[in-house]
Parts: sequence; structure tokens; C-alpha cells
Amino acid sequence: MFCVIQEIETKKPNKNGYAKELKSSYMQMSFNGEDMGHYYYFYGEEKFDRPIMKAYRISIHSSYREDGKVKKKQYALCTVNYYDFAEGLVSAYDYCSSKIKKIADELMADEGELYQIIEEKTDLLAERIRSEFLETEEYRTHQEHIGIINEHNRRRNKFMSKYKASGDEYDKCYDVFGELKNPEYLEKVKSEYKRRIKYEEESRSYQEEFYSNYSKYFKGSSSISRAETDKDILKQFYRLLSKKFHPDANPDTDTSREMQVLNQLKSEWGV
Repeated sequence: MFCVIQEIETKKPNKNGYAKELKSSYMQMSFNGEDMGHYYYFYGEEKFDRPIMKAYRISIHSSYREDGKVKKKQYALCTVNYYDFAEGLVSAYDYCSSKIKKIADELMADEGELYQIIEEKTDLLAERIRSEFLETEEYRTHQEHIGIINEHNRRRNKFMSKYKASGDEYDKCYDVFGELKNPEYLEKVKSEYKRRIKYEEESRSYQEEFYSNYSKYFKGSSSISRAETDKDILKQFYRLLSKKFHPDANPDTDTSREMQVLNQLKSEWGV
């Protein structure tokens, strides 16, 4: 058995060229009066021409003897466009797996051996076509677009990590090319981040001070033996802190841990 690849001319050019431009635009959106618009990217409609009108007909040939004579049989597998090879889209498993199985059954051959015969032949052709395609303006432009998008995603992730913000917030500020489009909203994101950091620092400081005072207050004593006047003071502590750390008072911050500690102390204090 052996694989044969026949080059043929196609009647129509390949219309699936890569886009010539990567573009950015603003999508205007609103929800409940809030501006939800953001910048997004897309490929332009104009595509590169693909002038090479070639395709490759792939088949398996088998020789056998019948009545003392050598005979040959040909099994057509598939026809692959030049640019499918160029883009690395060709796989015998995807193109003709059912036909390969049928041929293997008919010839009582190993299916894996058939795949190997086909791939050894097609890989050489694909490598040649691919090397040609890498030299084209179409390929270079497409790689530039991929690089721009990858850099966009890198900047976006860095922004999200730095400001603990969402990707949508980045897209409100910057386009795919990294150009700042909405400096006012960026300042809003930065201000919100600073406010959040300040709040967290104050909360930590407040908690540290509270636990320090709590430890001093109860040093050498049992909470169970507290006098009723002490319980009144503890009730005030609880009310004050529960108001500060209640979820309704902290819509942007998770205070479940603080409330858990307070409720535990309430139980220990017996208030």
C-alpha cells in the first residue's frame, strides 16, 4: 500500500483569507440608567486575497495478485485545499477517518499503519506549503493581530489584579491597542481602589485595637463572673461593632468573618 497525492486546479479562489485589519469600537449600553458601555475589538470585513488555486487529491493505492496477474486498486480519501495545508488544518483523523477504517477492513490491514502511510506523505507537502505561507503578508499581518490581542489580554489581567477590578472595567478605559479612551473612568477605578484599601487598613487597625483592649479587659478574669454592669458595657460593644461590620453596611466588602467572631463573643459574654 502507498499514498498518492495528486495536485489539481480549483475552479474558485479560496475566500477565507485572514482579515487585513483589527479594529476597535465602543459599544453603547446602559442598564437601569447606568452606563454599561465598553470598548471591544473585531476584525474588519476586508480580507486578504488568496491567489493560489490549488488542491490536493489524496488516495490509497494497493497492489494485489489475481489469477496470476498483478492488479491495482485505488481508494479515494479526500481533497484538501492549498490554504487548509497552509493554516495547519489538515488531519487524516478529521478528514477521512471513516474511509480509512473502511479501507483497512476491506484490505484486512492495520488501521494505524494506514494513518502512518498517509501522514508521512501529507506531512512533507504540508511543511512545504506552510513554509511558503509564512513568507506572505497575510500571515505576517495575522500574527501581528494575534500579538496585539495577546498583549491586550496581558494588560487586562494586570489591571484586574492591580485594582481588584473586573475585565469590563478595563474595557471601559482602554481599547485593544492599549490606548486610554476614558481617563475619567480610570480615575474612578483608582479612587475606588484607594478607598477600599483605606477601609481595609482601618478595619484591620480597628480589629487589632479591639482585640488588644478585649484581652486587657478580660485578663485574669472569667467572662461568666462579669457583673451586670459589665454586661451592659459588653452589650454596647456588641451593638457598636455589629453595626460597623453588618453586611448591609458593607455592600462591597465581605465582613462575614467579623460577624462570626462578634457572635461568638456575644455567646461567651452571655449578653
